[in-house]
Amino acid sequence: MVNGSILGIAYNVIPVKNAKKSGEWFVSHFGFNIRNDRGNYISLFRDNRPIIDLIESDNDTRAVFEVNGRPRWVVTFFTDDIESLHMRLTSDGVTTRPISNEGIYGKFFVFEDLDGNLFDVWEHKDCELIF
Repeated sequence: MVNGSILGIAYNVIPVKNAKKSGEWFVSHFGFNIRNDRGNYISLFRDNRPIIDLIESDNDTRAVFEVNGRPRWVVTFFTDDIESLHMRLTSDGVTTRPISNEGIYGKFFVFEDLDGNLFDVWEHKDCELIF
């Protein structure tokens, strides 16, 4: 590896209406911890690893785009037990889509946060991910 290379993605920035309320929602459902709370800008971590930043938007912008008329997500989380996570989120009232098993590409499902941002969740047994 060459010095000065990109090593990965540090975090993603997500627009929200209320950073505090959204931050508490992510902490409640995913066990993230809040760091760097600046009021309208909250950083969410897993232990000491940054995950996402929530920033209050001045308009109704969401982290969603469309492909062939279907809304798509910009962030994919990974898990080691997609069935348990999906069942827990669904039973907690989180809007989720069914799990999709895409064979060699892994298993996926999509969920929606309080602001209508979409997120993908991925489980893949043959891919090296850093936890």
